[in-house]
Amino acid sequence: MKTLKQTSSFLLVAIIIMISFTSCTKDYFISPNFSSKTSDHSLVAVLPVEMIVEGQPLGQMEPDDLIAIEEAESRAFQISLFNELLQSSQSGKKPLRVDFMSVDKTNEILEAKEIGIRESWEMSPEKLAKILKVDAVVKARVTKQRYLTDLASYGIDMGRKLLGVFTKGKSIFALPGDVDKTSDIRAICNLVNADDGVVLWSMSSQSETDWNDPDAEVIDRVNYRLAKNFPYRGKRR
Repeated sequence: MKTLKQTSSFLLVAIIIMISFTSCTKDYFISPNFSSKTSDHSLVAVLPVEMIVEGQPLGQMEPDDLIAIEEAESRAFQISLFNELLQSSQSGKKPLRVDFMSVDKTNEILEAKEIGIRESWEMSPEKLAKILKVDAVVKARVTKQRYLTDLASYGIDMGRKLLGVFTKGKSIFALPGDVDKTSDIRAICNLVNADDGVVLWSMSSQSETDWNDPDAEVIDRVNYRLAKNFPYRGKRR
């Protein structure tokens, strides 16, 4: 008969194994035909990022204000993703074997064709790839679910800290750990082939924000995760 110590050790090992498998779960897809479909690829463009803001409004916001925020954040995500892709080879990863069209040139070409930021969200990525004359495009969609304004988040966070001071760390009640978060940011990024519109690679990423976590840092953090798993690694052909 197993002792309590042996049983506890077995359970601990089982939990560690379960955690290991969970942490290794891949949240991305790569086409089994990636190598053959991209053998002659040399230029990729990052499209304006589709932004969707849901949930708690930012004060007295008008519809036009929300449109302006979404378009501004679209540009911020687009620039950040482009920069993270360029920098992704500096962290021990194999270098990317393709070049990226600059964000300024990408948007300039689209504007010359009278395709605005929001219009680009509605168009098929393969059509945009042909307009840009690139081999593939990176198309991303980001959903920001807002829960609190930054000010409200700050107030809850400070309230929790003060409560800990007054009770010497022995609170008579506990606030949920994420009650002071401002929003959830969910991103999905697809690499789409210009020739046939096939998704060559796809990955999702999620992060949280609060008043003490600037949006710019969260944007870079989300895009860092996407970029470090981006394909096209290896020597140029």
